[in-house]
Amino acid sequence: MKKTPTTDWLPADNLILETEALRAVKSETNAIVIAGPGAGKTELLAQRACFLLETNSCIFPKKILAISFKKDAAKNLQERVEKRCGKELSQRFRSMTYDAFAKSLVDRFFLAIPELYRPNSLYDIADDNDIRKAYNLAGFVKPSDWRNNEINKNLRSDIARYSLPFPHDTDLPTERAWQILLKGELTPTARLTFSMITRLASYLIRTNPLIKRSLQLTYSHIFLDEFQDTTEPQYELINICFHKSKSTLTAVGDLKQRIMVWAGAKKDIFSVFAKDFATINYSLSMNHRSAPKLIKLQKAFFSRFDETPIDIKTSEKWDDDDGEAFYHIFESDVQEANTIAEIIERYISKGTHNPEDICVLIKQSIPRYGEKLISALDKLNIKARNEGEYQDLLKEELVVLWINTLSISIKKNASAWKYCCDVLAKMRIIDPDSIHINELQSELKDHLNNIAYNIENIRYKQDVRDILDLIVDFYSISAIQTVFTQYARSNYIEQLKEVMTSHLWNKYLQTSNDFDKTLYDLLGKDTVPIMTIHKSKGLEYKTVIFIGLEDSAFFDFTRNPEENTAAFFVALSRAKETIHFTFSKQRDGIQNRRNINDLYAALNESGIVKEIDHTPSESK
Repeated sequence: MKKTPTTDWLPADNLILETEALRAVKSETNAIVIAGPGAGKTELLAQRACFLLETNSCIFPKKILAISFKKDAAKNLQERVEKRCGKELSQRFRSMTYDAFAKSLVDRFFLAIPELYRPNSLYDIADDNDIRKAYNLAGFVKPSDWRNNEINKNLRSDIARYSLPFPHDTDLPTERAWQILLKGELTPTARLTFSMITRLASYLIRTNPLIKRSLQLTYSHIFLDEFQDTTEPQYELINICFHKSKSTLTAVGDLKQRIMVWAGAKKDIFSVFAKDFATINYSLSMNHRSAPKLIKLQKAFFSRFDETPIDIKTSEKWDDDDGEAFYHIFESDVQEANTIAEIIERYISKGTHNPEDICVLIKQSIPRYGEKLISALDKLNIKARNEGEYQDLLKEELVVLWINTLSISIKKNASAWKYCCDVLAKMRIIDPDSIHINELQSELKDHLNNIAYNIENIRYKQDVRDILDLIVDFYSISAIQTVFTQYARSNYIEQLKEVMTSHLWNKYLQTSNDFDKTLYDLLGKDTVPIMTIHKSKGLEYKTVIFIGLEDSAFFDFTRNPEENTAAFFVALSRAKETIHFTFSKQRDGIQNRRNINDLYAALNESGIVKEIDHTPSESK
């Protein structure tokens, strides 16, 4: 492919980048890009990838490695790069999560891990129950303590506290718990948390200089997204892999959106990174997402909690009066659910919104704050669901393969057909442009006819599982594990089968045995998503409804005001046009707002938020 001179390069799709963004895109040094909500962080990284690849600044055959926190963010970035600069160049761009990056190293170079810390050849991801049992066997915690959420949180943090190898002059319960999980003393397979896998990956690189050198020769440029939430184990891995190398690192993030301190995010991550990698800093001021009044609300909100003023510019696509914000007061959560359901129905019936344009956000506990609303919407024939149950599942490569294969088994779908053909060609190591592709497509058609026959004859839940087995057998487990390496050293394929079988069967029953509609519903089409603030990170919606702006939802606000304020700012900044906040006087008891009064003060002082009191007049 012809190389574009750096002086002639222009952003893809005729996009006009603000000056600082363009400088960051063309940067030749390690850099930190501070970018607030709606600033276009993903687009900036996509354009930077295009610049590096199209100008050959990422010198062929070297590659770019992009690391994100969420699967959907990693997938979104990969797709943008392919769309912007084409399939040929985008093959040199690899986008994955921190967890996937660490796991790929451990799985690929498994035998290079020193024996003391080498897990069993098969391992699964540990849950909180596994960690508790390991510490119990290590003599650190008793089963009677297992209901203590603070102990459970501390154990998950403690298991990945230490870099490997453990100190030899101490007898740490954590080290014993590590070995219990590592060697499968609790279960037939080893059980590892992703933080443990990250520590293993760091130990692997530290003890194998040739692997480290190989990584540095492969990846000339590294992108680090949502950098403010990077944990100590994750930063250790990045540092060990690329510190003092010729690779150029670009970290993008925003301290105002740091909401993962509870999960171990380093509070000083930007200053540490700047010192270790001698960065140049860039700051973006444009917000492409939110309407002007919502930008004004964001400014007023943040200025109350930080003496440093924030400079946010509004996109020219908006009129000055665009944007609305409301604060609703309810007598009870029943009244709240019925009223909010009616508001959502009005948006949809007017034709201004599809259900997917509206997001209901909850600080925590969707059952407590969202179930009554789901029921109220159901009475109005509007579907809503806990999106957190589907968000990661639907981004799994194997699940995507299942859904696309099922989709074209039922009816014609050009994009699904192309996806399946491309994956099958990759698995069979066949050039998509070769004469053998016709034979491959014929084989796929025969397989689809078989799947279609089985779909028409579904009678029991086991029939659904058998169909998923047929698909896996057609592509073959070994080929799936070769192309999608994250499934190579675990029983995760079997676990995904069970989860997918249950979801498909339940949806199948709900849709009166219509499998096409089953897939439609599984993908969340025509459905209002309900999710926690943490799950909403990186997403945007036309209208956001925040349920439960109450002390009980922000129960640790007085202890962790900074992180709770950041979480609320993330919720506030998801909205493009309209945001609603609700307070219910009764929700499993009397509710207050004393502890979070600063949040209310910020909303009131903005002059943007309209208060609507729905309580009966005699109760006011």
